[in-house]
Amino acid sequence: MPRLSILLLTVALAGSVQAADVLIPINATQRAALRIASVPVEADVGGASLGVPATVMVPPAQERFIAAPVAGLVTELHTAVGEQVAAGQVLLVLRSQEIVSGQRETVEAATRFRLAETVYRRDEALFREGIIAEGRLQASQAALEQARATLKERRAWLGLMGLSRAEVEAVKRGERLFDRIRIVAPIAGSVVEQAAASGMRVEAAAPLLRLVRTDPVWLDIRVPAALAAQLRKGQKVNLAGSQAAGTVLAIGRSVDAAQSVPVRARIANPDGALRLHQSVEVRFEGLSGTGQWRVPSRALVYQQGQSYVFVERAGGFAPLPVKIGAQGGQFVTVVAALKPGERIAVEGLAAIKSAWLGGGGE
Repeated sequence: MPRLSILLLTVALAGSVQAADVLIPINATQRAALRIASVPVEADVGGASLGVPATVMVPPAQERFIAAPVAGLVTELHTAVGEQVAAGQVLLVLRSQEIVSGQRETVEAATRFRLAETVYRRDEALFREGIIAEGRLQASQAALEQARATLKERRAWLGLMGLSRAEVEAVKRGERLFDRIRIVAPIAGSVVEQAAASGMRVEAAAPLLRLVRTDPVWLDIRVPAALAAQLRKGQKVNLAGSQAAGTVLAIGRSVDAAQSVPVRARIANPDGALRLHQSVEVRFEGLSGTGQWRVPSRALVYQQGQSYVFVERAGGFAPLPVKIGAQGGQFVTVVAALKPGERIAVEGLAAIKSAWLGGGGE
């Protein structure tokens, strides 16, 4: 049909439409001329049948940043990025004058404690004999408690420096002083960052290593708001192209600029196949399934911020508002008041929309 005839036919269709929520009349001849085609809708069984993008994250409880407890020199390095380490395994050795000074203070604290203990026991005996006043005994007791607290603090400090209990006791007795400390892994995991190097001088609190345990992992999922409204905690999540599965932990209460809602899921990763920051696709199971349909992306039209499909009716098409769920490739999951067997337009949408809007749809 000549282009002019098609344009005239479109205008005639526009004039016949009464409102956006009624039938847009299109007969068989007009449909052929405008090359309008339709396809049946498919129920989206079991929730989002299309992959939803997600990013692999590590739960905060499974992450450790290793920093230098004191200023010193890295003399030994026992690991590298990518290696698996066990809890308690030595990661590096740090030589430090500060650790020597700290041990000397521990020896002094132990000496003051023993002296305070001796004074208190002597005053306790003298008080029982009525030789000294109770105030003197109380002063001796206070001095003893203060000395005990100081010694506990010094012992705890040495423990934080990585000395074992036996080594701390040896220092307290004045038998041995150590000029270096071993930095050990607080958890089993993988080394994902390493700032330390042999021969490097570091300041106190300088970052040295970062460890993560990657089983299980979290998935940071971004889903359309319409789909998020159907999710719930504990819902099953499948990893596309894998047998791995997990559950939804949390559903965000806000949307980003793309109108996506953050969803967090937990998934087992015993073989370490999922890596930190890896991009994956997931599918949700156990959704209500009511009103969820898988339609071609090209079937969607947009008007004033709302998405529509044109549903085929006897004698024409009717615009039907839909909520977009999961998107991927050539198909999209929508939530709409459709019925099994109904057909929606996928070709000639511009002509149908022109007739719809021309008939008062704006």
